[in-house]
Amino acid sequence: MCSRILVPVDLSNTDKLTKALDIAARMAQEKAATVVYVGVVDAVPTSGKVQEGEKAAAALKGFAAQQAQAHQINTEAHVTLRGDLHLNVGSEVIQSARDKECDLIVMASHVPGLVEHILSSNAGYVASHAPMSVYVVR
Repeated sequence: MCSRILVPVDLSNTDKLTKALDIAARMAQEKAATVVYVGVVDAVPTSGKVQEGEKAAAALKGFAAQQAQAHQINTEAHVTLRGDLHLNVGSEVIQSARDKECDLIVMASHVPGLVEHILSSNAGYVASHAPMSVYVVR
């Protein structure tokens, strides 16, 4: 049974997340589950790090409320700050799923290109390393 679904969200690219958002919402409706939208924010070591996290949290909370109303589902918003500015955010997504006790991750992906053959994709990393189920949507 699926009771908590985590969906990584980049608010600057929500137009590319439509399929994943819709699938997560349908699953939540069917299972009476909560969808946890997570945003990963780069936190460079400055005095503005907390402010950036607060701004991102407010925006993500608004997005979660919109999704709740549009799909008639329970939602939460969770922002995680990452200080290590590596290329892949997969480890932060997995840690967020653990922290929020999610049993499924629904994650958007794209058709792999040359870069993904050199560097791993976020969805590929999550699918390979997450201890919970992962549904990758293209």
